[in-house]
Amino acid sequence: MAHGRIIRLYEENPNMRDLRRVADALEAGALVIYPTDTYYALGCLLTSVKTIGRLKELRGKDDDHLSLICSDLSNLSDYARVDNAVFKLLKANTPAPVTFILNASGAVPNKFLDRKKSVGIRLPDNAITRAIVETTGVPLVSSTLLSTEDPTSGDPSLLWDEYGDRVDLMIDGGEAPMQASTVVDLTGGTPVIVREGCYSLV
Repeated sequence: MAHGRIIRLYEENPNMRDLRRVADALEAGALVIYPTDTYYALGCLLTSVKTIGRLKELRGKDDDHLSLICSDLSNLSDYARVDNAVFKLLKANTPAPVTFILNASGAVPNKFLDRKKSVGIRLPDNAITRAIVETTGVPLVSSTLLSTEDPTSGDPSLLWDEYGDRVDLMIDGGEAPMQASTVVDLTGGTPVIVREGCYSLV
């Protein structure tokens, strides 16, 4: 399917027509590069099982490096088991550059979990990312994508030059912040900081 188009979206006011074009491509099984509140990422819809395989092949990583991008807490709770205490913590700390490791619900496909029982979930502080998920109604399977030429650069054109012939679409949202998310394990109920990133829990 790869035909490598670029769509420019602005976080302050994402164009609804262009958002619909992005959603249509994803619903047709597209593999896309898109902006987040940390780095650019490679992603597809959770329901696109074949494209998840393409994503894994391109990244050369195992499932532990994949996460789900959700649009809001109701979207998140469809895919993870969340009690009241965890819900309150999530509500106080989203949207933000933080990844929460949660116990997966039965709605997460085995192709994604691959025998794991937990799932990393993000609600990014990026209006473009959340609008894409809101428009499709399905979480994005996500993996951080850095330029091998200059891993410190947030310039999306470098990613396009390197990966444009292997993806179906790139969403240009401007320079990436280039900051690591904080990773918090909530599978035991009590927050455990797995990685100290750019965000501190409140």
